[in-house]
Amino acid sequence: MNEDTPPHEEASDELLFVWACGFELAIGLAGLLLAWVLGIDARAYLGRIDKLAWKSVAIELGIGVVASIPMLIAITLLMKVPHSAIDAIKQLSDAPTMKALLSLSHGELLTLSVCAGIGEELAFRGCLLPWLTAAGGSDGPFSNPFQVGDSFSVAVPGLLAAAVLVSSIGFGLLHPITKLYVFVASLMGVYFAALMIATDSLLVPIVAHAAYDAAQFLIAKRELDAEPAE
Repeated sequence: MNEDTPPHEEASDELLFVWACGFELAIGLAGLLLAWVLGIDARAYLGRIDKLAWKSVAIELGIGVVASIPMLIAITLLMKVPHSAIDAIKQLSDAPTMKALLSLSHGELLTLSVCAGIGEELAFRGCLLPWLTAAGGSDGPFSNPFQVGDSFSVAVPGLLAAAVLVSSIGFGLLHPITKLYVFVASLMGVYFAALMIATDSLLVPIVAHAAYDAAQFLIAKRELDAEPAE
């Protein structure tokens, strides 16, 4: 915010910021509550603070940031495709709510991105993905050696693939903006799941998700600020 911003607009922006961050964190809280009901730990693939190896954390942070780059490149190329469905997504930046979000400060947009990464990944990759992968259990109708907290390398391939698909579609449906947007978000869900499966770490998709959102927000804000004032 700057000194030229009217007080009522500044208050409105602050309310939007708090609401948006609260909404994203509420998704994570819902994931934690659902995991508690299901009897699993949605934080099973996050290291405990008292046992953290900071070198490993730094490596996972780096992997997450680097992993956001292919998504940014893919979306940039997709947005260049001449199609009405693509145009509909491009026009989202003209929506009043999006313009209000992009009027937030850089720090607020970064904070919102972190909240989205934490909240959505806790719910879909921290809770749904491992729970679905562990379906059946060792005492179920078929033998499934995987338990939440185990390395995904011991998971039954078919169950793991189904878990990725279902959790990713659920993630896509959380973004019901356009049909194409839901499809693209679902593909991103598959990508985030692949990151977690490859690293056995929830921190990696959290960082990749947050870094991607932050980059998209900052790029869109720069483009909006560059437009001539009406």
